[in-house]
Amino acid sequence: MPSASAVGMLKGESEMEQFPFTSLSRTRLGRYEIELAELDTPQGRSPYSIVHMRPFACCLAVVNHKLALVRQYRYAVDSWQLELPAGGVELGESPEAAALRELTEETGLVPSASFYLGMAYPSAGSTDEECHMVVALCDGSRTERQLDVGEQTELVMLSRSEVEQLLDSGSFAYMPLYVMWLKLERMGLLDCLFDCAESIDLATQRLKALVDRWRASSQ
Repeated sequence: MPSASAVGMLKGESEMEQFPFTSLSRTRLGRYEIELAELDTPQGRSPYSIVHMRPFACCLAVVNHKLALVRQYRYAVDSWQLELPAGGVELGESPEAAALRELTEETGLVPSASFYLGMAYPSAGSTDEECHMVVALCDGSRTERQLDVGEQTELVMLSRSEVEQLLDSGSFAYMPLYVMWLKLERMGLLDCLFDCAESIDLATQRLKALVDRWRASSQ
């Protein structure tokens, strides 16, 4: 259970005060909305900008003791990237439903069980984008992929040891995976996800029991 001091830091209890914030304009540019603003600081007014984005959800899916990743080209960083299946959360859609939808659309994998892991801000200094994280177990069942126009992905399956080698070496540039891996390790769920020799049904029951126990202890 978090200590009182840790909760205080998380909730922002501090002697500091936030600077007055004045919004000047908001402009829609493609998928994004750019807000220009000013902060009123003791040193004078300081320009500030925020990129408003819809939330996205990613799915850490384990299939036969291996992690399902997608390789795709990212024009923003001009390179091929290994990522978790992910995409934007549609209006009226839950983050968990969005993550599972993206898993099936991008890989064809059909989840057998899933649970919501949490939310993180990828870059709170510049955008309000939320990253919702979902974990899924798959029995290997597949369906036809449904890629968006302009989307090109390749399914890559890695063992736990291979993933950890890439994480340790810094070769992965996909931030949500680091966050999810750390939290799953803290929850004691990595062994259940990757090393369990039980059937998918028994593994699902065991995983649910561990998640419920962790959540109860973290209240």
